[in-house]
Amino acid sequence: MVSLEQRVHPHPEVVDTELEAGETALLHLESTTYYSLNLTGTHMWKGLKEGLTLREISERLQAVFEVDAERAERSVLAFVSELAQHKLVQIPEEKA
Repeated sequence: MVSLEQRVHPHPEVVDTELEAGETALLHLESTTYYSLNLTGTHMWKGLKEGLTLREISERLQAVFEVDAERAERSVLAFVSELAQHKLVQIPEEKA
């Protein structure tokens, strides 16, 4: 389970490019599959690349998109979960 205190990193086999209108295209080199991120996803992806915690990414979303904390946190966790399913990110093991 992913927590807001974790730092999740893009998978090394994923390359990205920013498109017009704030969207981002991701390419998983191993599977040669393309993915598209909307403006919100692009903001979250940038935070992952910068090494921010998921909570810090949520706080950025709250400021940029003027959403409440609960909604932003749910969005970040859902986004990371979906990225993990497609092997686009690496989630470090939590230390016990």
